[in-house]
Amino acid sequence: MARASQSRRTERSAKSARPATAEWRRSRATFRHGNLPEALVAAALERLEKDGAASLSLRELARDVGVNHRAVYRHFPDKLALLAHVAEVGYRRMAAYMGEEIGADAQGEEKLVAAGVGAFRFARDHRSLMELMAGPRLNEEGAFPALEAVITETLTPFIEGFLELGTDPGIARLRGVLYLFALLGIAGQILHRRLRVTPENAPAFVADIARKLIKGLR
Repeated sequence: MARASQSRRTERSAKSARPATAEWRRSRATFRHGNLPEALVAAALERLEKDGAASLSLRELARDVGVNHRAVYRHFPDKLALLAHVAEVGYRRMAAYMGEEIGADAQGEEKLVAAGVGAFRFARDHRSLMELMAGPRLNEEGAFPALEAVITETLTPFIEGFLELGTDPGIARLRGVLYLFALLGIAGQILHRRLRVTPENAPAFVADIARKLIKGLR
Protein backbone atom coordinates (compact mmCIF):
# COMPACT_ATOMS: atom_id res chain seq x y z
CA MET A 1 0.00 0.00 0.00
CA ALA A 2 2.81 2.42 0.92
CA ARG A 3 4.64 1.55 -2.30
CA ALA A 4 1.50 2.21 -4.34
CA SER A 5 0.96 5.54 -2.56
CA GLN A 6 4.54 6.57 -3.27
CA SER A 7 4.07 5.58 -6.91
CA ARG A 8 0.98 7.79 -7.16
CA ARG A 9 2.86 10.72 -5.62
CA THR A 10 5.75 10.26 -8.05
CA GLU A 11 3.34 10.16 -10.99
CA ARG A 12 1.51 13.24 -9.71
CA SER A 13 4.76 15.16 -9.24
CA ALA A 14 5.84 14.31 -12.76
CA LYS A 15 2.51 15.47 -14.14
CA SER A 16 2.59 18.74 -12.20
CA ALA A 17 6.06 19.51 -13.51
CA ARG A 18 5.31 18.58 -17.13
CA PRO A 19 3.12 21.53 -18.23
CA ALA A 20 5.88 24.06 -17.47
CA THR A 21 7.71 22.79 -20.53
CA ALA A 22 5.07 21.20 -22.72
CA GLU A 23 2.07 23.52 -22.76
CA TRP A 24 3.67 26.66 -24.12
CA ARG A 25 5.66 24.72 -26.70
CA ARG A 26 2.49 23.03 -27.96
CA SER A 27 0.60 26.32 -28.10
CA ARG A 28 3.12 28.49 -29.95
CA ALA A 29 1.26 28.06 -33.23
CA THR A 30 -2.12 29.11 -31.77
CA PHE A 31 -1.38 32.36 -29.94
CA ARG A 32 -3.90 34.21 -32.10
CA HIS A 33 -6.60 32.10 -30.44
CA GLY A 34 -5.95 33.72 -27.08
CA ASN A 35 -3.68 31.38 -25.14
CA LEU A 36 -0.55 33.55 -25.11
CA PRO A 37 -0.97 34.45 -21.40
CA GLU A 38 -1.04 30.76 -20.46
CA ALA A 39 1.98 30.06 -22.64
CA LEU A 40 3.92 32.90 -21.02
CA VAL A 41 3.08 31.70 -17.51
CA ALA A 42 4.11 28.14 -18.41
CA ALA A 43 7.40 29.39 -19.87
CA ALA A 44 7.94 31.50 -16.73
CA LEU A 45 7.39 28.42 -14.55
CA GLU A 46 10.00 26.54 -16.54
CA ARG A 47 12.56 29.32 -16.17
CA LEU A 48 11.67 29.77 -12.51
CA GLU A 49 12.26 26.14 -11.62
CA LYS A 50 15.60 26.15 -13.42
CA ASP A 51 17.08 29.51 -12.44
CA GLY A 52 14.86 31.25 -9.87
CA ALA A 53 12.76 34.41 -10.00
CA ALA A 54 15.71 36.65 -10.84
CA SER A 55 15.96 34.93 -14.22
CA LEU A 56 12.48 36.03 -15.31
CA SER A 57 12.33 38.78 -17.92
CA LEU A 58 9.34 39.67 -20.07
CA ARG A 59 11.59 40.12 -23.09
CA GLU A 60 13.26 36.75 -22.53
CA LEU A 61 9.90 35.04 -22.10
CA ALA A 62 8.67 36.63 -25.31
CA ARG A 63 11.71 35.16 -27.02
CA ASP A 64 11.02 31.76 -25.40
CA VAL A 65 7.52 31.54 -26.82
CA GLY A 66 8.41 33.15 -30.15
CA VAL A 67 6.51 36.45 -30.06
CA ASN A 68 7.44 40.10 -30.17
CA HIS A 69 7.94 41.51 -26.67
CA ARG A 70 5.24 44.13 -27.31
CA ALA A 71 2.67 41.32 -27.43
CA VAL A 72 3.61 40.37 -23.87
CA TYR A 73 2.77 43.81 -22.48
CA ARG A 74 -0.80 43.51 -23.70
CA HIS A 75 -1.30 40.74 -21.14
CA PHE A 76 1.28 41.55 -18.44
CA PRO A 77 2.09 45.27 -18.15
CA ASP A 78 5.13 44.54 -16.00
CA LYS A 79 7.09 41.75 -14.35
CA LEU A 80 5.09 42.06 -11.12
CA ALA A 81 1.87 41.22 -12.94
CA LEU A 82 3.50 38.13 -14.42
CA LEU A 83 4.86 37.03 -11.04
CA ALA A 84 1.41 37.42 -9.48
CA HIS A 85 -0.06 35.06 -12.10
CA VAL A 86 2.78 32.58 -11.60
CA ALA A 87 2.22 32.67 -7.83
CA GLU A 88 -1.49 32.07 -8.40
CA VAL A 89 -0.65 28.89 -10.31
CA GLY A 90 1.68 27.93 -7.47
CA TYR A 91 -1.00 28.24 -4.80
CA ARG A 92 -3.38 26.14 -6.86
CA ARG A 93 -0.74 23.44 -7.17
CA MET A 94 -0.01 23.61 -3.46
CA ALA A 95 -3.72 23.25 -2.69
CA ALA A 96 -3.81 20.16 -4.91
CA TYR A 97 -0.93 18.56 -2.98
CA MET A 98 -2.70 19.34 0.29
CA GLY A 99 -6.00 17.96 -0.94
CA GLU A 100 -4.38 14.69 -1.94
CA GLU A 101 -2.93 14.27 1.55
CA ILE A 102 -6.12 15.31 3.36
CA GLY A 103 -8.50 13.03 1.51
CA ALA A 104 -12.25 13.12 2.07
CA ASP A 105 -12.72 12.47 5.78
CA ALA A 106 -9.89 14.10 7.74
CA GLN A 107 -10.98 16.50 10.47
CA GLY A 108 -9.30 18.66 13.09
CA GLU A 109 -5.74 17.65 13.93
CA GLU A 110 -5.68 14.95 11.27
CA LYS A 111 -6.62 17.52 8.61
CA LEU A 112 -4.02 20.00 9.85
CA VAL A 113 -1.22 17.43 9.88
CA ALA A 114 -2.13 16.12 6.41
CA ALA A 115 -2.36 19.64 4.96
CA GLY A 116 1.02 20.47 6.50
CA VAL A 117 2.65 17.40 4.98
CA GLY A 118 1.09 18.28 1.61
CA ALA A 119 2.49 21.81 1.82
CA PHE A 120 5.91 20.37 2.63
CA ARG A 121 5.78 17.99 -0.33
CA PHE A 122 4.88 20.88 -2.62
CA ALA A 123 7.77 22.98 -1.26
CA ARG A 124 10.14 20.03 -1.78
CA ASP A 125 9.01 19.42 -5.37
CA HIS A 126 8.81 23.11 -6.42
CA ARG A 127 11.42 24.94 -4.42
CA SER A 128 11.82 28.03 -6.59
CA LEU A 129 8.08 28.44 -6.97
CA MET A 130 7.63 28.13 -3.21
CA GLU A 131 10.33 30.74 -2.64
CA LEU A 132 8.44 33.13 -4.91
CA MET A 133 5.16 32.47 -3.10
CA ALA A 134 6.70 32.82 0.37
CA GLY A 135 8.85 35.82 -0.53
CA PRO A 136 7.97 39.54 -0.50
CA ARG A 137 4.25 40.16 -0.91
CA LEU A 138 3.31 40.60 -4.57
CA ASN A 139 -0.06 42.25 -4.00
CA GLU A 140 0.94 45.23 -1.87
CA GLU A 141 -1.25 47.62 -3.88
CA GLY A 142 -4.25 45.28 -4.15
CA ALA A 143 -3.93 45.02 -7.92
CA PHE A 144 -4.26 41.22 -8.07
CA PRO A 145 -7.51 40.15 -6.40
CA ALA A 146 -7.39 36.71 -8.06
CA LEU A 147 -4.12 36.01 -6.25
CA GLU A 148 -5.62 36.99 -2.90
CA ALA A 149 -8.63 34.77 -3.59
CA VAL A 150 -6.52 31.70 -4.31
CA ILE A 151 -4.35 32.33 -1.23
CA THR A 152 -7.51 32.43 0.90
CA GLU A 153 -8.72 29.21 -0.74
CA THR A 154 -5.40 27.51 -0.01
CA LEU A 155 -5.52 28.60 3.64
CA THR A 156 -9.04 27.21 4.13
CA PRO A 157 -8.04 23.69 5.31
CA PHE A 158 -5.80 25.21 7.98
CA ILE A 159 -8.56 27.51 9.21
CA GLU A 160 -11.11 24.69 9.11
CA GLY A 161 -8.78 22.39 11.01
CA PHE A 162 -8.45 24.80 13.91
CA LEU A 163 -12.17 25.53 13.91
CA GLU A 164 -12.84 21.80 14.13
CA LEU A 165 -10.58 21.69 17.18
CA GLY A 166 -12.76 24.30 18.86
CA THR A 167 -10.60 27.36 18.20
CA ASP A 168 -12.42 30.67 18.55
CA PRO A 169 -13.56 31.76 15.05
CA GLY A 170 -12.06 35.19 15.68
CA ILE A 171 -8.53 33.78 15.84
CA ALA A 172 -8.80 30.60 13.73
CA ARG A 173 -7.40 32.34 10.62
CA LEU A 174 -4.42 33.70 12.55
CA ARG A 175 -3.76 30.25 14.03
CA GLY A 176 -3.90 28.69 10.58
CA VAL A 177 -1.52 31.26 9.08
CA LEU A 178 0.97 30.94 11.96
CA TYR A 179 0.86 27.17 11.69
CA LEU A 180 1.52 27.19 7.94
CA PHE A 181 4.31 29.76 8.15
CA ALA A 182 6.01 27.81 10.94
CA LEU A 183 5.85 24.58 8.95
CA LEU A 184 7.17 26.25 5.79
CA GLY A 185 10.05 27.68 7.80
CA ILE A 186 10.90 24.18 9.03
CA ALA A 187 10.52 22.85 5.49
CA GLY A 188 13.04 25.44 4.32
CA GLN A 189 15.54 24.32 6.95
CA ILE A 190 15.14 20.72 5.81
CA LEU A 191 15.47 21.57 2.12
CA HIS A 192 18.57 23.70 2.76
CA ARG A 193 19.96 20.83 4.87
CA ARG A 194 20.28 22.87 8.03
CA LEU A 195 18.08 20.20 9.61
CA ARG A 196 19.62 16.85 8.68
CA VAL A 197 16.60 14.73 7.83
CA THR A 198 16.76 12.07 5.14
CA PRO A 199 14.30 12.50 2.24
CA GLU A 200 12.44 9.31 3.12
CA ASN A 201 12.01 10.40 6.76
CA ALA A 202 11.16 14.04 6.05
CA PRO A 203 7.33 13.69 5.71
CA ALA A 204 7.09 11.81 9.04
CA PHE A 205 9.39 14.38 10.65
CA VAL A 206 7.18 17.22 9.37
CA ALA A 207 4.07 15.42 10.62
CA ASP A 208 5.59 15.09 14.09
CA ILE A 209 6.53 18.79 14.17
CA ALA A 210 3.03 19.62 12.93
CA ARG A 211 1.45 17.86 15.90
CA LYS A 212 3.66 19.77 18.30
CA LEU A 213 2.77 23.07 16.65
CA ILE A 214 -0.94 22.29 16.81
CA LYS A 215 -0.65 21.50 20.51
CA GLY A 216 1.07 24.84 21.12
CA LEU A 217 -1.40 26.85 19.05
CA ARG A 218 -4.65 25.41 20.43
